[in-house]
Amino acid sequence: RLKTEDFEAYFNLKKRLLPKPSDLSFYNWETQNSTSNGTPNYQVIADNASGLLFKNKRDRKILNVDPKAARPGDNSTRIPIDGAGHYIQVVIYDHITRRKT
Repeated sequence: RLKTEDFEAYFNLKKRLLPKPSDLSFYNWETQNSTSNGTPNYQVIADNASGLLFKNKRDRKILNVDPKAARPGDNSTRIPIDGAGHYIQVVIYDHITRRKT
């Protein structure tokens, strides 16, 4: 979505950023349906005993988005953000890929 949408309205709080079925992973609480979509950067692993995982296609590192996990994975950081009344929960996962030299 970063490549297809203008995020300025989200950053200026003029528009709320809500999940969409076309995102990497989406769960609709009303219909109890979930969708997963791979991207050029990530493969979705939804059938794992650890829960929902994302595998980076460049460095093949696993990103664990379980909030109870001790760590999100190698070269990854989980950053909870205060929604300041605009959002119930906001979490950013920062994954740094290593370039092969």
